[in-house]
Amino acid sequence: MGKGWMGFAVAALLVAVLASSPVHAHEQQTLTIILNDEGAVVGNISDPAFVQGNAVWFKMHDTTENATMQIGIDLDGDGFLNVTEDFISSTLVESCELDENGSLVDETCEVSALYAFPTNATVGTYQYWVMRDVNNVTTNWTYEIQLFEDIHDDGGPSPGDCFGAGCDDDLLDTSGDEDVVEDGLSRDDLVKLTAVIAGVAIVFLTLSILGERNVEHKPKRFEEE
Repeated sequence: MGKGWMGFAVAALLVAVLASSPVHAHEQQTLTIILNDEGAVVGNISDPAFVQGNAVWFKMHDTTENATMQIGIDLDGDGFLNVTEDFISSTLVESCELDENGSLVDETCEVSALYAFPTNATVGTYQYWVMRDVNNVTTNWTYEIQLFEDIHDDGGPSPGDCFGAGCDDDLLDTSGDEDVVEDGLSRDDLVKLTAVIAGVAIVFLTLSILGERNVEHKPKRFEEE
């Protein structure tokens, strides 16, 4: 009987492995924005690669004497900066003074600021401000960040797909429909369904074999004449 349970366990494990699909986790990417006496070097961010879960890192490089900067990102889209609803960095300087041990003399001193968008952040345009102060003279620059949806796609053409120069328009137009069958199931769905059916068949086959073995080993009784 122990072999029977082992066979059942192997079959169940096969079903679980075949029916499961791999999940590709998004690896966070950080975009560096350099700040100088003219504002942000990068400025507006519109690269489609900047998606949910990515981060922006602002580095202060304005060497003007007594210059400080702050970053504000309008997260709720109301056009104003609110401490509780939006991101507002601490005051940034170009460099921080260190003691002989390499530790900060002023623990509140910061030269950079980082903000990471949540993986479920609203897709769209975010406005951000670079606020520069030099001896109480303030200058503000306004920029935009385009945040795109994080779509988990392996990318690249499927085997047999035509792509690039020389492909017919008809082929390009229909290539996106090749993975969907008439019932609305994708190829991945069909593969999973086939795997489940095959796994169930293996389970029943295993149970059938076990039943036949039990019958074969059942002691026979003969009636006395």
